[in-house]
Amino acid sequence: MSYNLQHCVLCQWSRFITHRPAQGIGQCREVQFSRLQVAGFASPVMTLPAMNAEKEWYILPKGDPHASDFPLMGGGESMAAVVVLYLLTATQGPRLMSMCKPFQLNLLLIVYNFFMVVLSVYMFTVGAYLTIATDHSFVCTTVEEAHSKGHSALIYHGAWLFVFSKLLEMADTVFFILRKKFNQVTFLHVYHHSSMFVFSWVVFKYVPGGQFLVYPLFNSFVHIIMYTYYALAAMGPSVQKYLWWKRYLTMLEIAQFVILLAFTLVNIVAECDFPKGFSYAALVYGLTYLLLFINFYRRSFSSKDKGQ
Repeated sequence: MSYNLQHCVLCQWSRFITHRPAQGIGQCREVQFSRLQVAGFASPVMTLPAMNAEKEWYILPKGDPHASDFPLMGGGESMAAVVVLYLLTATQGPRLMSMCKPFQLNLLLIVYNFFMVVLSVYMFTVGAYLTIATDHSFVCTTVEEAHSKGHSALIYHGAWLFVFSKLLEMADTVFFILRKKFNQVTFLHVYHHSSMFVFSWVVFKYVPGGQFLVYPLFNSFVHIIMYTYYALAAMGPSVQKYLWWKRYLTMLEIAQFVILLAFTLVNIVAECDFPKGFSYAALVYGLTYLLLFINFYRRSFSSKDKGQ
């Protein structure tokens, strides 16, 4: 089936489920999708007439048809395969490494962590620009409003890059295992890396933009500081003695969850044409993070304070 014919079918189906009058094939073809090259990927950009014609396109069973053009976004089987492979690595990796000597990966860790810093800075910059350029409202911004400002290509690019960054971050676990730092591969660690990839994948697939535009913005900011800390820690004892601020990094992560939970509650209460199911899911998901990180903070730092 050709690209234009596929979208004609989607166009007609969208009108059927939203009770709008059907159009002829010729009329439907007038709803065009232009393509822009962004960072080497063919990124489909929905025009404003297409947005008006497919106001509720994100409720289609297959999700946003444009997200499917990006790597790993064709179907849920790709996402599931990544998560299964990651969980197998996290659970079976320590057993396989138990009889091996730990790898010395300091130089690799320095390069990797500084690369993640640069990537996080880039994603934060894109997120900050889109927040301003799309007149993002922290009370209500629908998916179509976010795309109606002429920045669809950058929204798709930024959203996919955020998903891809969660795939890259799974390397944290691999490095812990190769260095035989098995105590670092905790439930919180594995839950974080596996679930964040799933959550970001689902958001990009079904609601790229809108209310969720702000989540990568906050997350990227925190990761700039976090991966800077990791890069400095990999430089050895001569630098590690200056890293007294790990406690405050954890506090920053907790503050991030509190802010995003408050933001999500506002989204739920507000009268907004944005799928509430996604907001409720984000609320529950954020609460699990908040509780897990508070527990981590208490175990890591409160006990040390009592011992001093």
